[in-house]
Amino acid sequence: MFEEKRYCARHQLELPVYIRYHKRPFLTATARSVSAGGMFLSVKALTLPTGTQIELELRTLGKRWLLPAIVIHGDNSGIGVMFQTAQTALFQALTDDANATLPPVLAADTADQLRA
Repeated sequence: MFEEKRYCARHQLELPVYIRYHKRPFLTATARSVSAGGMFLSVKALTLPTGTQIELELRTLGKRWLLPAIVIHGDNSGIGVMFQTAQTALFQALTDDANATLPPVLAADTADQLRA
C-alpha cells in the first residue's frame, strides 16, 4: 500500500497560472491543487527537468502573485512544484475564499433546483 508523504494539507482548485522561465512568460498551466509548500500544475507538452527554477505568476484574490518555485517532479499529467518559501497566506486565503463562495447544499435546495 502506498503511504502519503505530504506534510501540508492540500486544496483542490482550478486556477490559471503562467510559468515564467528566465523572466519571460513561458506557458499557461492550470493549478489543480495547492498547499502552503507547493502546487500541482496541469500542462501540455512541457519538459522541465527536476530542479529547474521557475516563477509562477497568478492572479487571484484581487492580487497578482509572483512566486519563485522549483520543479520537483513531472509526468504526462503535469508537474509538481515546491515554493522557495512557504505561501501560508496564499493557501489560507484560497481555502477561505473557496469556503465562502460555496454555500452548503441542503436537501430542500436540491429538490427545488431539480424541479426548476
